[in-house]
Amino acid sequence: MYDTFKTAIATQVSALSGVSAEIVEPAVGVSNNTANGDLTLTVPRLRMKGNPAQIAKTLAEQWKADDMVTGAEAAGPYINFRINRTVLTRSVLQAVHATGSKYGWTNEGAGKRVIVEFSSPNIAKPFHAGHLRSTIIGNFIYKLHKAHGWDAISMNYLGDWGKQYGLLALGFERFGSEEELVADPIKHLFDVYVKVSAAATEEAERIKAMDAEAAAAVGPTIQDQARAYFKSMEDGDESALALWQRFRTLSIEKYKQIYARLGVHFDVYSGESQVGEGMSRAIQMLTDTGLLIEDKGAKLVDLTEHKLDKALVQKSDGTTLYLTRDIGAAIERYEKYNFDKIIYVVSSQQDHHLKQLFKTVELLGLPYADRFEHINYGLVNGMSTRRGTVVFLDDMLHESKEKMHDVMRANEAKYNDVVNPEHIADVLGMSAIVIQDMAARRIKNYTFDWGRILNFEGDTGPYLQYAHARLCSLERKAHVKVNPDADVSLLTEEVTCDIINQISLYPDILAASIKSLEPCTVVQYILKLSHSISSAWETIKVRGEADDVAEARLLMYWSARTVIGNALTLLGLEPVEAM
Repeated sequence: MYDTFKTAIATQVSALSGVSAEIVEPAVGVSNNTANGDLTLTVPRLRMKGNPAQIAKTLAEQWKADDMVTGAEAAGPYINFRINRTVLTRSVLQAVHATGSKYGWTNEGAGKRVIVEFSSPNIAKPFHAGHLRSTIIGNFIYKLHKAHGWDAISMNYLGDWGKQYGLLALGFERFGSEEELVADPIKHLFDVYVKVSAAATEEAERIKAMDAEAAAAVGPTIQDQARAYFKSMEDGDESALALWQRFRTLSIEKYKQIYARLGVHFDVYSGESQVGEGMSRAIQMLTDTGLLIEDKGAKLVDLTEHKLDKALVQKSDGTTLYLTRDIGAAIERYEKYNFDKIIYVVSSQQDHHLKQLFKTVELLGLPYADRFEHINYGLVNGMSTRRGTVVFLDDMLHESKEKMHDVMRANEAKYNDVVNPEHIADVLGMSAIVIQDMAARRIKNYTFDWGRILNFEGDTGPYLQYAHARLCSLERKAHVKVNPDADVSLLTEEVTCDIINQISLYPDILAASIKSLEPCTVVQYILKLSHSISSAWETIKVRGEADDVAEARLLMYWSARTVIGNALTLLGLEPVEAM
């Protein structure tokens, strides 16, 4: 929104100084303190010879005010400019009104395609807090690219292949229940996996205590049988694959229910099992390029000169590993989707694996090797529920909903006015979790704190939802309607100028976010905007004011509400209108 003003400043400063306007304009930024000015030029960035403070003083004295930029004042090596606030306010509020939910969107990515791979739970293992981080961060990155015009594809690459499925099949024969499998496949398969793993461990300990002759007579162990079962899956055994496919299908249906609750949609459900001939092609390409080495029957890629160790791609029994399947998947994805960029949203624990993958793709000489990006994140500490230490996402969401419902019930008068309080409690609970997760840089570990996140005050999800709902309430109760042609010259108070400034910055926030892919940039922005609105609430009223003043203020508040709602949606949350 400030671009027109920045261009006007750059044009005149260039004429006065002889410095190219292309150099001047990037040196003009929004002032941190509007009491000093609206825009500030950092003179040292012009790289002019002489004392920057003296240059600033001279340029400010030579400045000719006009209808756009009404004044200039030197402050050390800076020049603070006053702009026509009415022109700015009108352009900002009319832009929000005209574009609505797409305010700040661009076509920067038009004609380009990005795959965002995120969430990626492992079947038979808990869908836990770590997957929540990948899910909500990945969803944000996916939505952000769409807001910038990219053809974005959201992909869920399930951990649905490997020796653990042999172990799971054996476990289901011993401990499985058809009824429990249908009722809650994720939970039941995890319980089965825990039991059969414990049985395998107990068996191994028992054999270890035997003498050599007795141990040799034991026969195939549970782990031996699991390896053989997985080998039969890789060899295409129909009965083995039928059971595995059932586990996979039932689990995906359950995942979809959880994703729907989170407001997350996947364009593609993929998985390690879906990688076809890309794996054999990857092995052949590694062989042809001389990258593959053999060691006791196993096949490896030696990445030690790149400080990435030796990477195992095929075991001695011929079965494949994560890296093999990831290389094959990369080849197949490019051939199918012809992506310009692919982003893997995976925890920092997998940094080494992703570096091995990217380096191997590079050494293979694939022309798209520079299109891979790993977006990592830290760990969540202290996240437990009443169920115990293994935290299932479903349980966590249920508990957050119930805790929020308890908070809502405490104010009986307000609670009775809420339409569908169960749903509102669910949204508020998810908002609490998501905003705490996204409030800091994603690489940082953080401690989950129920007490802090469920607070309606402070920098929390419920606080942001309350700010949005309160603005919706103001609009419903106002005696005037939202009018894009309202007389915005009446918005002269310092606090209203601050709100307008905040609203005007949203396109810049989106532009910064697509570069950093940090959700905290958006979270901190809407927190600041919500604080500004809170500061204005008691003094900048709509009800009881003259119609022209009320219309101007309502347009401002409506625009702020629109921006907060847009930002919450971008973060994957449903903005609530009453609570």
